[in-house]
Amino acid sequence: MSVLIVGGDQVESLKRQVVAQGYTEVEHWHGRKKGFVKRTFSNHTRLIVMVCDYVNHSLAISLKNQANRKGIPLIYCRHSIHELRHKLLHWGKTDEDCCACYSF
Repeated sequence: MSVLIVGGDQVESLKRQVVAQGYTEVEHWHGRKKGFVKRTFSNHTRLIVMVCDYVNHSLAISLKNQANRKGIPLIYCRHSIHELRHKLLHWGKTDEDCCACYSF
């Protein structure tokens, strides 16, 4: 399964955390250029992690709309390993089918 991490420059620790949760492929978009708003993610992507501290509103809205259309869960977090770990561990244990609104 593939995960897309959007935002941030130094995300090696976040990548390690995602791999530790059982995901095999991790792709990273830093999202600093205007072209990322029009970019589409791979069909193999099963989860999107958005690092909100480093993403502009246009890109966040674009990814949210794409994820909703394709039915891909979207997790919002700050650049924190502990927050990401908590959200990945508790993902799917709520009454909602999708974690698009699952944010602290």
